[in-house]
Amino acid sequence: MRIQVTVPSMLQHATGGPRHVWVEADTLPGLIEAVQKQFPLLTPLVWDEQMLLRKHIMIFLNDQSLAWVPADQTALKEGDQLNIVQAVSGG
Repeated sequence: MRIQVTVPSMLQHATGGPRHVWVEADTLPGLIEAVQKQFPLLTPLVWDEQMLLRKHIMIFLNDQSLAWVPADQTALKEGDQLNIVQAVSGG
């Protein structure tokens, strides 16, 4: 099924321009893999060399942080959304 993925404006260059893109997947691991494959420029900005989420990035499935969603084979349903959020800091 088609899942909407939203990236922050600071990373939209890695999707070719749009902030909202659609990715085909049926499970959460499949969605992450599809995002990485479909948008290879996004991958090093969101995940490190070990494919772990970078510490300044958060990902939400709908309104729930992936830190609290069981990653292995979580099934997706129509209307689910994945949101990639980049923390901004400074002083």
